[in-house]
Parts: sequence; structure tokens; C-alpha cells
Amino acid sequence: MRQLSILLLTLALFPPTAGATDWYVCDCASGSVPTCESGDDNDSGSLAAPWQGFEKARQTFSTLAPGDRIRFCRGGAWDISGTGTRWVNGNCTAANRCTVEAYDPPWGGAQEPRPILRRLDGGHGFALEDGGNAEHEEGYRFASLDLRSTTHTGHGFFLYNDIDDVHIVDVAISGFAIGVHLAGSNACSSDPQCDGRNERLVVERATIVDNEAQGWLGGSSGSQILDSYFEGNGTTAVFDHNIYISGSNGGMTSGMRVVGNRLYRSALDGSGVCRAVSLVVHGQHSNLLIEGNEVWEDPGLAGQGCWGIAVDPGYGSAEAFVDVTIRGNRVHDVGNVGIGVASCSNCLIENNVVVQRNPFGMVAIAAPDRDRGAGDAPQDAIVVRNNSIFLGSSSGGTAIRVRTEGDDHVIASNAVHYAGVNTSFNCLDADLPVGSYTDIDANVCHFPNATGAEWANGFGTLAQWQVATGFDTSSLVSDPGFADPTAADLRPAGAGATVVDRGHPTLSSPIEIGGFPRDGDPDQGAYEFGVEGVFSDGFESGNLTAWSSI
Repeated sequence: MRQLSILLLTLALFPPTAGATDWYVCDCASGSVPTCESGDDNDSGSLAAPWQGFEKARQTFSTLAPGDRIRFCRGGAWDISGTGTRWVNGNCTAANRCTVEAYDPPWGGAQEPRPILRRLDGGHGFALEDGGNAEHEEGYRFASLDLRSTTHTGHGFFLYNDIDDVHIVDVAISGFAIGVHLAGSNACSSDPQCDGRNERLVVERATIVDNEAQGWLGGSSGSQILDSYFEGNGTTAVFDHNIYISGSNGGMTSGMRVVGNRLYRSALDGSGVCRAVSLVVHGQHSNLLIEGNEVWEDPGLAGQGCWGIAVDPGYGSAEAFVDVTIRGNRVHDVGNVGIGVASCSNCLIENNVVVQRNPFGMVAIAAPDRDRGAGDAPQDAIVVRNNSIFLGSSSGGTAIRVRTEGDDHVIASNAVHYAGVNTSFNCLDADLPVGSYTDIDANVCHFPNATGAEWANGFGTLAQWQVATGFDTSSLVSDPGFADPTAADLRPAGAGATVVDRGHPTLSSPIEIGGFPRDGDPDQGAYEFGVEGVFSDGFESGNLTAWSSI
């Protein structure tokens, strides 16, 4: 039902334009289906008499009227070498987009594979960049294409020089240096519409794999990464990532969304070990949402620097993150930070599941996850609530850290199980004066094998922490009752699980991990027992936030 709803919504948002012209292109290079029939650039470019060449299509794109389409045949393939890379059109509009997409050819059977566009010469796949000083362009749509490079150079999609409102949907991108690069801009020309920013890029249901440096690189207001799959992007430890949301030449961005994606095998070394953060955000961003993503590595194949999600400073210039929500993500078997933020103010971290089964320690949720530099914004108003955390028998570390600076912090309704024996384990690390926290309460933490481990770092047992601070008066040292924590299933095992109905009555999240409302007696942790909509693996979300603003 969800896929049907997505299809209907997409058709409603981008219906075929009455009176628009379609141009058809078909070639049969290596990888095409056996029944493929090539076109001819001397033909009319109609469905019955398609063109053949990628370059013919590219040159025609610049002449399209709003709503026109270039269409490549399903089951076909192109070996692209020595052609231009720029796809630019000043006629297209956000309300009436120019489209490059697949079509079902008359000779095809049931829906053939996406057309393969294979770059052999190291160039970009689609360079959405006009030359010289920037002039405003907008309103492109690319759909159902298989874009490849044989050289691990160039970019699958390169956006530069004030290009807005680009929609990339159901596209595979592999073998480039960067899969999607949302870059900067030259100074504006005399074009009154130019603001020198590239904004509102939407990448949706894409498959972005095996690119040399980054899967996604860039940041801009209104841009979204939705329901896509990232794997094996990056080769350089620390600096390469599956998704790298960077700073913008336009200053602080607003309203970026990273929702419903799956990220796996980030920045692998020669032994197949992950060596860099899978989803990282640097720069200056406000109203940022990171929701419903799964970020994971295979146990034993993550280095300690292979963090899951990090929103933190990484440059020498001033950075800040304001009104950030990190919600409903599943992060498992990554490096020594699961979810981390720094220089973050008014930041909400809720309903996440963090599982560690690697043989080293982890801070499952860290605020801050690193020291800030000169000019970076201070941390303030961090809320960590209703997260479920399991650290395995070979692990250790700290479940939740909110410390160092700021006030108005909240830590409430979290559920933690540590299965190891490391006595340096802490449920909490909260070293600020009592007045810096609005409240810390209704948490449950279980560490049965770690005799001498602390409820809060430097404070000893839960009772000692309660006496010293007055916090956690309704919290428990008890088994939270996860269904199968060693298998990363942190749902409540049943109605009798400790977490059920023991969340904070006013500070708990009003929703659970799937986006459904909690009842009047909220549970601790990410899940609400008895709520419908969570599939048997515990990883499926009913939340359709991503579709509300495309």
C-alpha cells in the first residue's frame, strides 16, 4: 500500500503536461537486452523512430519547452565517451519541469531494466551547470536511469551555478568519484532571478553505491534525501562518507531532510572495514531532520572511527546547528559513537535504536561528540528521550552523554541494556551543575554483569546519584525487557516488560519509532507496546514525513 501511495502522490505532483513533446532515444551497447533495437540520429526521435545517441539527447535538452521529455529506452545501454556533460535549459520551471527518464520500448517485454548510461571517459554523468557567471535555472526531473562510470572519476550528478528544484527519482548511480554533488556557484550574472544558491534538490528512491569518495556531497535549503540506499561509498578514512551534508555557499541552510534511507559499508579500507562516519553533517544548518534511517555495518567490520550519525563541526570556520531533530533511526554495529552532535542548540534526539556488538566501547548517544573550535556555536538545550540502547558483551562505554556546556537539557524515558563486564560502563555521563538540566528521570538501565559500573559517571549507583542531584527519582536499575537484544530487536518482549507504561508522563516523546502516537501511559524506549504498524523485524516505519514537502 505504501508503494502505491507513493506512486499516486508522485503522479499527482508531476503529471504529464498536456501538449508537451517527448523525444525518444535507444541504443544497444553492452548490457542491453538481447531484443534491443537501436535508433538512428537521422530519424524523427518519435516512439516509432527513436534517435540513438546520448549526445543527440543532450543537445536537444537545451531546446526543450517546459514539460518536454527526453526518454531513454528500458533495456537499452549507451557507452558514453567524448561527449559533452552539461545539461542546461533556461526554459524549464519548478511548476512545469523538463524530464529525462526511461520509457517502455515497443520491442520490450514486461518492464525491461532501466537504461544503462555508462561513462567511459571520466566525465560527469549529468552536469547541471551553466558556464561563466551564474544564471538561474530550475525545474529538472531525472527518473528511472542506471548511471555508471568505469573510471571512479567525475560525478553522477553535478549541480553548480544556481540550479534549483531538481528531482532525481529511482536512479542508480555507481562508479563515480561522487554520486550526487550539490556544489556552489560563481558570482551571479545580471540575471535578476539569480541568488547564487542551489536549492531544493530531492533525491528519492535512489541506489547510490561504490563511488570513490562520497555518495552524496553538499548542503542547501530545502534539499531532501529520501528512501534511498547507500553502500560502499568512500575509500579514505575519516574524510569519505555515504552521505556528507556539508556547508553551503549561501550560509546557514534551512529545512534539509534525510528520511527513510539505508546506509551500509561506509569508506571501506582494503580489508573491508568501515573507517569513517556513514552520515555526517558539517557547516551551518537549521531545521534539519534526520529521521527513519538505518545505518549499519557487519559486526567485526567497523573501525572505531566508523561512527553512525554525526552532526558536528569539522571545519576551521564557524559552524552551528539549530533546531535539529534526529528521530527514529536504527544504528547498529558501527564505531565508538552511535549518534553524536556538537555545537547543537535546541536539538532533539528521540526514538532511536542503537545496538553495539563490536568488541570495543561506544558512546551510544553523545552531546557533545567532540570539542568545538573557535567560533563554533555552543551546545544548548539538548533533549534525549525514548531511545533504546543495547551494548553487547564485548562492548562497554557510556549509553548517554549530555555534558560540558549549555542548559535546559533533558534526559528522559530512555531504556538501556549493557551485557558486558566492563566496570567503567556508565548509563549516563552528565557532569554539569544540576541547574543545567531541566530534568533527568524515568530512565531504565540494566548492567547485571558489570559489578561496580556506575549509573552516572563519577556519581556511583543510582541511589548515590539521586541523593547528589535529585534526578532519576522514578528511574530503575532493571532489565528493560527487550525482545531479543543480541539480535538487535529492542521492542518490548511483552506487556510485562519493565519499559511498558514507565516513561515520563510529560517529558516522553508523543510518538514512537514508527511515527504512531503513544498512549496515555508512555513506555520507556523507542517502541510503544501494542502500537500497530511495526513489522516483525522492528525496522519498518509507518512515518511518511518525507512525502509532505516534495
